[in-house]
Amino acid sequence: MSGKDERLAGTLEEEYQLMFGMYEEAITQIPESHWISGEIDYLIPARLIFHTIESTDFYTPNNQTGYVWEKRYDIDPEMDEIPLDKLPNQQQMLEYHHDVQKKVMDWLDRLTMDEVLVSEERFPWTGSTLLGRIMYILAHNRQHFGELNAELRRRDSPRIKWRVIKK
Repeated sequence: MSGKDERLAGTLEEEYQLMFGMYEEAITQIPESHWISGEIDYLIPARLIFHTIESTDFYTPNNQTGYVWEKRYDIDPEMDEIPLDKLPNQQQMLEYHHDVQKKVMDWLDRLTMDEVLVSEERFPWTGSTLLGRIMYILAHNRQHFGELNAELRRRDSPRIKWRVIKK
């Protein structure tokens, strides 16, 4: 954040980096045999991770006009569920993850304190200010991270480590 309270900006950036690190670990560490398989369709790792990355992509830019869901992989956004064979593989997902991570961190870095506290008009369900939207994105990602780890536990697979700030 430019023209910023360094403590608030630093805290937001730290929290986002922790979240992005956990998702990167998930993308690279989930066994390929588990990536697009599962007994519960909603909890298929590729589906859950794709949803969180794409949602973060959706909520991040200043202007959502014309955003088309599933556009990156040429998936029909009218489908109720993305077919498993259309979900990104781990390498594709990692590339998308890195692109969105850069987009988010650049976005956060450009915001001023005045902008962070402006009323949220575009996504009012995320909170009354842009800061609410920033926190909503984190909460959304953490909710799905918990679901992912619960599913990995259910499958008796190694879970992704919760990250903390190391001082």
